Amino acid sequence: MWKGISYRSLLVFIVASIFAQVLLNRSSLFFGSFFQEPGKGAVETENLMRIVASENLYFYPSLLEENQFLFSNALKLAVNINLKDVRSFIFHEIPGLYAMSSEIVVAGDGTDFTNLPIESGPPLEELLREREVVEESLDQVDEGKENGDGREEKKQPEKYTVFIFHTHSRESFIPHLKNSKDAQSAQHKEVNITLVGKRFGEKLNEKGIGAMVDTTDIPTLLQKKHWEYWQSYDASRGIVQEAMAKNKELAYFFDIHRDSAKRNATTTKINGKTYAKIFFVLGQGNPHYKENEEFALKLNDMIKKKYPSLTRGIVRKPKTAGTNGVYNQDLASHALVIEIGGIENTLDEMYNTADVLADIFAEYYWQDAVETSG
Repeated sequence: MWKGISYRSLLVFIVASIFAQVLLNRSSLFFGSFFQEPGKGAVETENLMRIVASENLYFYPSLLEENQFLFSNALKLAVNINLKDVRSFIFHEIPGLYAMSSEIVVAGDGTDFTNLPIESGPPLEELLREREVVEESLDQVDEGKENGDGREEKKQPEKYTVFIFHTHSRESFIPHLKNSKDAQSAQHKEVNITLVGKRFGEKLNEKGIGAMVDTTDIPTLLQKKHWEYWQSYDASRGIVQEAMAKNKELAYFFDIHRDSAKRNATTTKINGKTYAKIFFVLGQGNPHYKENEEFALKLNDMIKKKYPSLTRGIVRKPKTAGTNGVYNQDLASHALVIEIGGIENTLDEMYNTADVLADIFAEYYWQDAVETSG
């Protein structure tokens, strides 16, 4: 009967059974608390609420502070099961699942563990394939020019403090490509996420913030180096380091991506205008993690105050995920990966969000400059 069942699976079953029994006992004690001696019922009720709060944060958020819930902490220590994350029950039963795990720092509108950012890893030859663009889909895209010829004079910034780049530079959008149905086929050499980065940079420059935008075709660079797709962050790392060496005043670094999620998770309408949602991604495996998290929290909070449904929140990737949870964020204390929209968003929707992001960051930037100088 027990043949083929791992000892850990059996242990998980036993622990879960004990937990269920404890929950039932707590419930009975809760309902019987009215007949107990004064004060005792309140203790049993609080214990029950601790258990309920581990699954529903509406109940007693303060009870979830570290080391307060001894049963939960003991369970996590003994068998690496976290009652606040149901996935922990099967991490060790499905090979590779733990490496894909992420932790939600702040959950935005509609965000849960089913729609977190996932990096699609197409083979390099798939990335380098030539694909046709749906030309008519680009005809009505608002490029944000002040006049039709695009030859308006642009003021050169006094200094560059922002660097925008794209590790997955060919990430494109299904509405603008022929025969594209998923994240792996939504790739293009020209019509891609770099256009969104350029829009973001242009808007920052208009606001007096010097922004450099790198549009290097990373897949071509990988091919030249005989590298694989998973080495994309190594490729973009060299680009960032070169920019830092040439421009000592660079202080803010944005790696702009588009997510693999579908439209229902990446799109919102605000005051009749459609936007591609924003998701901040943090690498936990680097020395600047806390500073970068603080940076993301501030930007996310500023976005939520003005555009509540625009942000999908903040997610952190552990050392066991992605590129060891680094994402080149070890290079600076204000470095973020930002997922803007997804495979089913249009450039217009992406541009709308890039404009808002520029407004929000400009507000943060000038406030930070005043605090620093003060």
